Amino acid sequence: MSIQLNRLTLSIGNKKICDDLTVEFNPGEFWAILGINGVGKSTLLHRMIAVSTAMSDEIIIDDKSLFNYRQHRKLLATKVGLLLQEYEYNFPCSVLEATLIGRHPYLSQWQWESNEDIKIAEDALKQTDLLDLKDRQVNTLSGGEKRRLNLATLLTQDPLYYLLDEPTNHLDLKAQINTLNSLKKLINDNNKAGIMVIHDANLANRYCDNVLMLFGDGEWAAGSAASLINTANLERLYGCTIEKLSNEHHTIYIPG
Repeated sequence: MSIQLNRLTLSIGNKKICDDLTVEFNPGEFWAILGINGVGKSTLLHRMIAVSTAMSDEIIIDDKSLFNYRQHRKLLATKVGLLLQEYEYNFPCSVLEATLIGRHPYLSQWQWESNEDIKIAEDALKQTDLLDLKDRQVNTLSGGEKRRLNLATLLTQDPLYYLLDEPTNHLDLKAQINTLNSLKKLINDNNKAGIMVIHDANLANRYCDNVLMLFGDGEWAAGSAASLINTANLERLYGCTIEKLSNEHHTIYIPG
């Protein structure tokens, strides 16, 4: 069981995101995708569930080509969930009702959510510190609260593979740490896989087992965070001088 990218070449217009990318994301692993703005991190993440554009051998999910899921999208949604970078709620709804959207892949047409579905959603709201707000209207939430609601909806979906597009977006420092702690625990305790687009290399270094670096012009590197997150690679990745600071507990990288 895994998501495999096999010699994937991906471009946006004339800009090449990755060339001949081969990497495997396994349950129990937490990955970070690192790179500058506009290099194509989000595009790559979205490509992993784009059933209509997948080639037969480029993206494999649990030994089955992504393209073959095109007639089985509900099945795909039980395997892979995507946390969007931004999400608009176009209809009035409560926080709990929005969270229950995550149960749709498991329901037949016109089927109502069961008490068990509601319990799953409430547990997700508890994990994201939103349970006390479950009856609030979504449009009354702050940006950070909406971000935690997005994550609660994904937790309610309960996929095997979590595709996370900047999960710490709009969150304060405490909420960032709480969110990443929860995701790390979820991945470790439940044998899930997390693939996270994130800008902060220090958070990637702290929480992720592995990283995929997109350098631009199709160039990439994939491997353990311990081996790839270093001054030389970060300077190449971000195009600026990087300094390394360490003590007995932590190592951080800052612009020089």
